[in-house]
Amino acid sequence: MTPDELAIVSAIVTPAVTALLTAYATSKANEKVLRSIMDRVDELEDRIFNHEQRISRLEGREVRV
Repeated sequence: MTPDELAIVSAIVTPAVTALLTAYATSKANEKVLRSIMDRVDELEDRIFNHEQRISRLEGREVRV
């Protein structure tokens, strides 16, 4: 492969590989953020359920599960 051909291939491959790596890294970062948000939502749901249970007990009602 001549140096000119190598330069052309490099000019095509380098941006493509960079774009793929950037997309992969971004998707992993987004996945981590989404997982963190879902964990917080789960915690809030548990807290809400616990509060509903306490309120029901205080009011003398049955606790719904």
